[in-house]
Formats: sequence, C-alpha cells, structure tokens
Amino acid sequence: MTHGPPRDVLDLTTRHHSAGCPHLLRAVHRAMPRIHCFGHIHEGWGAQMVEWKAYQHSSEPAERIKSVNNIHVDGANMFENRAVYVDISSAGRTPLRRGEQTLMVNAAIMTERYEPLNGPWLVLLDLPSFQGPAGSTKSRA
Repeated sequence: MTHGPPRDVLDLTTRHHSAGCPHLLRAVHRAMPRIHCFGHIHEGWGAQMVEWKAYQHSSEPAERIKSVNNIHVDGANMFENRAVYVDISSAGRTPLRRGEQTLMVNAAIMTERYEPLNGPWLVLLDLPSFQGPAGSTKSRA
C-alpha cells in the first residue's frame, strides 16, 4: 500500500497528465504483490489487473507491463452494495496468477472535487496458511 500510484497505472489527472511515480512502478514490478492499493490521484479511481513482463533489471518502467485489464464497475451495483466487489481468489471467475499479475487499486473515495462518491473496494483473495503452535494450521489475516 502506498499513498500515490505507480507511473501509468490509474494515475491520469483531469488534464491527462500521468502523475504516478516511475520508481514505484519498478519497485512494484520487482515485488509483484498480489495487490497494490493506493490513492492520491482522485480522478484515477478504479482497478486494473496488470500482467507483468519477465523481470529485466534495465527495462524502462513503461516496458515492464505486458497487459492491463480494467476492472468493470457497475455504478448502480456499487451504490446498492456500498462497495465494489472484486474476486481474484482461486474460486473466482478470473483468479489472480501469483507472480505474473498484480491487482492495482486506486481506492480514492473522494472525486477530484472532493465529493465522497467513489465506492470502496472489497477484494476477495486467497491468503497463505501457516503452521501455528502444536501443528495447527491457521490462515493469516
């Protein structure tokens, strides 16, 4: 989770300026987390499934992304449920491919006019389990 977005990911301002950080894009590409959540650029609210190219140390930030799929938001459904639901778990219709994809979420609930109209995001994903005391298996939260 970071305050602002990585370069070229849900970072366009109303003047169509890409306001994200290229260094952050490189860092997220290296880590390839399942989710990267940020805000700051209110007009960039939304979510995208980013598929990464194979890691190349010298590649430019824009060359690190293989493909981008925008997550469709049904506005009426968002208001009725008071959230946008995204299921990237193994039981979902489009499960995340760990190590190949990252769900990028610009979760800024305020619009660029500072009106709280953008819905919050609720993401379903698989969490790893680990061995707790006495061999019990627990899920990490």
